[in-house]
Amino acid sequence: MQMQNRRAVVVGAGVAGLASAIVLSKLGWRVALLERRERLKGDDLGMILWASGVRALRALGVDATLDAAGTPVERFEIRNEERLSSSFGGAMLGADDGTPSVMVHNAMLYEALVSRLGDSVEVHPAVQVDRIDMVDLAAGDATRRWDADLVVAADGIDSPTRSLVAPGSPTVDAGVVVFRGIIPAHRAPERSAEAVEVYGPDRRRFGYGDLGHAGACWWATVPGGMRPESPQIQHELINRWFADWPAPVGKYIAATRPSELTQQSVRYVWPVPGRLHQGAGSSGGLVLMGDAAHGVAPILAQGGSLALEDAVTLGWALRRTPESVPDALASYDRARLPRLKRVARLSRRVHTIASGGRGVTRGLLRAVPDSWVQSQAASLADWQPPR
Repeated sequence: MQMQNRRAVVVGAGVAGLASAIVLSKLGWRVALLERRERLKGDDLGMILWASGVRALRALGVDATLDAAGTPVERFEIRNEERLSSSFGGAMLGADDGTPSVMVHNAMLYEALVSRLGDSVEVHPAVQVDRIDMVDLAAGDATRRWDADLVVAADGIDSPTRSLVAPGSPTVDAGVVVFRGIIPAHRAPERSAEAVEVYGPDRRRFGYGDLGHAGACWWATVPGGMRPESPQIQHELINRWFADWPAPVGKYIAATRPSELTQQSVRYVWPVPGRLHQGAGSSGGLVLMGDAAHGVAPILAQGGSLALEDAVTLGWALRRTPESVPDALASYDRARLPRLKRVARLSRRVHTIASGGRGVTRGLLRAVPDSWVQSQAASLADWQPPR
């Protein structure tokens, strides 16, 4: 069967789902993109795309700085409350080809991806997929059904589909909540082309970065569960939790209005699935993508980059073995799993260190050689699109 006659259903229109739909459309597939929300819209938050993610975007035909308005990061810094622990240039992470890492506003990245959806992609909003037929491959809800040769499950960290492929890889609660803020450019503190994360006592962390014309972003991680209080009270709590932290932490919090706050519990998938696909029918298959497959502990901010890498690698596998979807998905597994397991292990290890309690994180930050931190960061960003 020619690719032009093949049908794919992509479940979820996040970064992984949009990127997968772009790849499949470029290969000539007809794509049904099913999204539970009523409209396609990115989140109002900032995110880091490492050099690997920027390369993946480029392979999709999207320029991270021009199309998604990303701001290149010239330097990454890790600090504790007293001193700089590690610092390395952003250029080091893209050393092979000079690719920068960038800070990007999620909504702008989202718009750039949506604009690349081909004519063969049909978007179906307000569809809560709760049925997947693995015999006569299809996905749908209580009233509608989309038949497919390939189902891409990009339905997020709480994916109900993951249990079909990898029942031994549950979602784990990390025991912390992350608050995020976006500050418009006219209110943003004076900033430089740096991404900084500060580690403090009691499992608290605070990071910030420059979004260029989109302003600035910050994130604050604290132990516990979701806070039920009003945004105003949440803002006051954050002020209290980080009141004695070094500059410019206080300036970022003060410049943020309560309405600009979001919070999210931190969860990850562990262990990483032993496989990412499942055969279906005689010639079709289902594959997990993005956080649905490997939602890693977010401390290393790898989620967006890994999702884009997933989509590009899927396209490579389907081009490599165009006559067989099951064979292509097996190639996809072989190409992706070693990297995903390495990133997941390192992310979980760093999360465990950062959750070590008062004094533990500070001591480890002092003890770990700067060269080790740099080499680990470089190894995470060294991915290249397969050829």
